[in-house]
Amino acid sequence: MTRKRRDRHGRGARGVTFLPVVPAWRTRREKFDHLVVDLATLAARKHQAVSRIEFGVEDIPPSDPAEWESTRAVLGRLFPADKSGNLATRIVVYRLPIQWRCRTQEDIKHAVKSVLAEHLSSEIGCLPEDVFPIRD
Repeated sequence: MTRKRRDRHGRGARGVTFLPVVPAWRTRREKFDHLVVDLATLAARKHQAVSRIEFGVEDIPPSDPAEWESTRAVLGRLFPADKSGNLATRIVVYRLPIQWRCRTQEDIKHAVKSVLAEHLSSEIGCLPEDVFPIRD
């Protein structure tokens, strides 16, 4: 017995409306990850020291902030390299606090760029305005 596909109310068969290779297939999480990678790559083109820094994205910050951090919302963190050289410097950007504060994709891009510029500038020793190229 062959089973007929469900055609509810004459609206056509249900299923995927676009292929996985189409950009619309990306989730908001994947788009955010790609944004962080793109901005980190852009900064690494201008500053060689950025290539030694590891970047990460997490959904939310841990509930126990570090002693040196303020009690305000944390959008990103800088973890300096250890003295022995086993762990590289890491910058972690927290996705949900940024997305909750921003309305558009441009706002999200600006917020991520600000967080990365703040942490990168303190690590490589320049002003936050000098981290990303102007033509961007």
